[in-house]
Amino acid sequence: MTTEDTTDKVLELNGSFPSDSSGRAQTLSYFILTVLGFSFWFFMVVPFASHRETYSWLAGVHTQTFAQQFSFGGTSTYRPLAQLVTWLGFRFLDPSVFPTSILRQTLLQGFVYAMFVLAWWFVYSAARERRLFAMVACVAGGVFFSGYVQLFHVYGMFYVPVILTLGALLSSYASGTFGKREVWFAVVAIVLAFWHPFATALFIGFYFGYCLDTFWRRSRLQHIQAAIILLAGTMIIAALVVIFPRVHMPLETKLFGFLVSYQTNEVNRIASFVAFLLTLLVIFSMRLSTRSRLAAILFASALSVVCLLKGLPLLFLWLFAVLIKLFRLRCWSLFFLALTAALLPFGGGIGTPIYVLFAIIVAVYVTALGWPQAEKALSFVRPRYVMGAILASAIILVMVRAGINVPIVTRAATPLLAERERTYQLENILAWLHTSDYCSDEIAFDTNAGSPIEDVESAITRRNRPPAAIEDVRLFWETALQCQKTGHSNNDAESAIVTFGEPALANFQSVFAVKSRYAGDAVVWIPDSQIITPLRSPVASR
Repeated sequence: MTTEDTTDKVLELNGSFPSDSSGRAQTLSYFILTVLGFSFWFFMVVPFASHRETYSWLAGVHTQTFAQQFSFGGTSTYRPLAQLVTWLGFRFLDPSVFPTSILRQTLLQGFVYAMFVLAWWFVYSAARERRLFAMVACVAGGVFFSGYVQLFHVYGMFYVPVILTLGALLSSYASGTFGKREVWFAVVAIVLAFWHPFATALFIGFYFGYCLDTFWRRSRLQHIQAAIILLAGTMIIAALVVIFPRVHMPLETKLFGFLVSYQTNEVNRIASFVAFLLTLLVIFSMRLSTRSRLAAILFASALSVVCLLKGLPLLFLWLFAVLIKLFRLRCWSLFFLALTAALLPFGGGIGTPIYVLFAIIVAVYVTALGWPQAEKALSFVRPRYVMGAILASAIILVMVRAGINVPIVTRAATPLLAERERTYQLENILAWLHTSDYCSDEIAFDTNAGSPIEDVESAITRRNRPPAAIEDVRLFWETALQCQKTGHSNNDAESAIVTFGEPALANFQSVFAVKSRYAGDAVVWIPDSQIITPLRSPVASR
């Protein structure tokens, strides 16, 4: 199949869908199942209070003008469009009000979530085997939820165009309409480099494969057009990422960040087992002889053992199997899209889990692609059963949020629930310090909370980990809340140390505490030599 346009193959694999009322009900129920995995955890803990880079954004919005937002930010590349939109989001949040508004945090995080759901609708609309696709997506979203952490950030808007671009590419390609819109896609994708270069990179990877798919069908003028688009897109990415980056990273740091991004998605042995099962699903979905399939399964099993022994994520195996499947199908558009998505964490370099999310989405789509036998075997999964499962999930979610202990679920949700509580604990502590006798002190944490590559284990387990890096919190504290030195301050190095569920600090005395159910106590510690008698504010609980 060297000259065949593989768009036709994907159209054949995707087929058509029912349009009557029962078909629409089925479509809706399976789509809800598609997003149920990550939506379950999202609604379990939304909204978060301020955390991570939110504090540096609050500080910037508190002091920077509208025009300065084109240069403000700690992003590794120049992203004026994303910075401007995010600045508007923080203006809506209102940095002059602290602790931040729960309602406004909910609205902003809900907006980011809605955009992710919309992108998933695009991907879902491209799938024919919708039962299978929905079940794979549900499992992947629930197990590899780390990639959705940006849903709880206002600056999650940085990634909205990336996931929408991915969804639009898959949807238009599957429907056979991409070729009619490729120039417009190219223009938008290149402009989006100034929102996030990942969107442009995904388009360039996909478009390169698409040009291979349609190579023999393209006229000379179309070949020239394709070359210009590929050259323009590659040059803009190179300019932003390679030539003029804001942050320079050594190659070894990028390679380590690439690995950590996958490790922070595959956070435990259960996730590893699921990744292995998904690898087997891809193998079963390929048209192989019995002997070849058995050999592939044994090879994948052996590789999984090696990966586990070496501490490598089994997500690598799943993505490798996806690439092999696409190679065998000669679907070069999807092949290079998947390859580009899998390599995005290398470009990021800091180990953030969302960098792997886009590869997982493509892998979910490809796992179900062209496997009608599995779809037929799942025909017993009726929409009413799906709606029953959705209703049961909603009931469990409400029970956990109401504080009722649900076996297995509550334990699985505890890290997320604890992370959420810490965000509110930190806001309350900063607000208290602002009105206390220690308002002029510096802020310090007893535990580091930097990027994942700085402490992989802490980034995965989250145990006693502050919800934000101390640099971001200090920036906001010094900009918006810290008082001038008062008469009792004899030492410029005086600091209030904040701990989250950690043991008492030697030679320090606790002056304020915020209790919580899942995260443990967040405590403010002051050196014994600095204690003011009498204390203005005793140890308190929330």
